Amino acid sequence: MYWGYKDLKSARKQRIILNRVVEATYDYRFLLSRGYSYTQALDVVTRRYMLNSYEKLLLFRCVHSITYSYETLKKIVYVCPEVVKHNLLVIDFYNILLTVVALIERRDVFLCDDCLVRDLRGSKLRARERVFLTESYNILASTLQQLQFFKEVIVIGDKNVSHSLEDIQALTRVLSDRLREVRVSYILTSKPDATTIDFAKMENSVVASTDSVIIEKSHRILPLTTLVLNNMKVKPLLDFSQLLGLSCPECP
Repeated sequence: MYWGYKDLKSARKQRIILNRVVEATYDYRFLLSRGYSYTQALDVVTRRYMLNSYEKLLLFRCVHSITYSYETLKKIVYVCPEVVKHNLLVIDFYNILLTVVALIERRDVFLCDDCLVRDLRGSKLRARERVFLTESYNILASTLQQLQFFKEVIVIGDKNVSHSLEDIQALTRVLSDRLREVRVSYILTSKPDATTIDFAKMENSVVASTDSVIIEKSHRILPLTTLVLNNMKVKPLLDFSQLLGLSCPECP
């Protein structure tokens, strides 16, 4: 059984396990800096700290090599008109949507060492979570309304996911209604990551995704899940950027 920290029975247990993850984080980052692969470093700290599957996944999702972290931080743009004005915003649909659903449900979310908010809920939208979709679309639209510096928004989704056409059309309708002067469209494809990367390589694009492969190929990243978390005033269970002494980018 996979469990989240919010499911623990006592605050004392939570503190003990969080402390274990913190210690494992320092060792994991050190090993990565010494040239260990992600798999090798993760195996070492898993054995040393007896991490369970949830904690192991947490490190894998939220802690990266120093090179990756700093390169990603340089790509991040916030609500800075002089930076993002007239650019194309590309949204990795289910990647972003599932984290917003996790925020609504008050599931465990984490601010990772690249200043992006991630969750560990898995990559599939569950049937019972569909009741949160309308609220998720409105939250995303409200967050993007604060920017209003994009001429165009393209939402990219996986057509192999059940109800994907219905879901992506619903979001684009909400965005079109709320972002009056922005052209909003969508692409459904069997290769959403590859399609997102194609757009990410364009000089004028800004990508909203927490997928590390997509991030590495992108020129600029909009930390959309982080902006949503801040707007919802949700506190992440762990802030790995602060833990590792990294400063998240701000507008100049």
